[in-house]
Amino acid sequence: MRLDSSTACLALEVRDPDLLLTSFYTLDTASLSLSHLDLPQTQAWWQGLEDAEHGLLYLHGYGNRQLGQHKGIAGYDEENKGKVWETAELAFYGIAKAGVLAYNPMQPEAPLQSLAPKTGMATGQSFTQQEAAEEVAHYSRTRYQDCLYPILYREGEAYFEQVRDFLREQLQVEPLQALEYAETETCLVISFYLEDTDGSLQNELAIFDLEGKLHQKVKIGSRLSGIGSDTFFIFKHNLYFILNKDILQVFRLLA
Repeated sequence: MRLDSSTACLALEVRDPDLLLTSFYTLDTASLSLSHLDLPQTQAWWQGLEDAEHGLLYLHGYGNRQLGQHKGIAGYDEENKGKVWETAELAFYGIAKAGVLAYNPMQPEAPLQSLAPKTGMATGQSFTQQEAAEEVAHYSRTRYQDCLYPILYREGEAYFEQVRDFLREQLQVEPLQALEYAETETCLVISFYLEDTDGSLQNELAIFDLEGKLHQKVKIGSRLSGIGSDTFFIFKHNLYFILNKDILQVFRLLA
């Protein structure tokens, strides 16, 4: 999932590894209307979602399919009006105020260049790797000012221990490996992992008010072999998460 902060559209990539099928969708978070991006299936499997912004979905191809090396950038209109632009030789790095930052995967140490986000044309600006990282991070703070992503805490870190103690007391559970935590003006949202009876993991999501009262608890994944990240996000008081890997659910949080 990637959120276009300029249009409030959510971009979704859905992959079926058994059938080698990939589909891309956009969800209007205001009307909750879903649109399917029309791509040939033979082409879509070898593409992946990088980001969404400026009314476009930015997809990548693969330079080395065995290694999963990303190469190529294509911008598709969110309203399913087709491909807007494409560059075959560059790879996506991130989105900054200067535009889409891209690099040459054959020369990863070379400066990154900026592409106009709606046309893919080079703007003439270039950035070192350090500058590119700073530009993307700075723009993300502005871009996602209405969006809250959780912080990942791993087992052994101090904040993991604090949140685990809270969950132990409130839910009588024993979280392990990692958890994700986000706090709004009214709610605490925590995604955590428990060991299942067969030794696999199950992922649960809990919503508390600021006094620690539980308002909702949902098992969002089971029979997992490992942990994930960004298992949820919050946008304009709505909580978004994927249930059982294939159902998008949206909860309205306390305002």
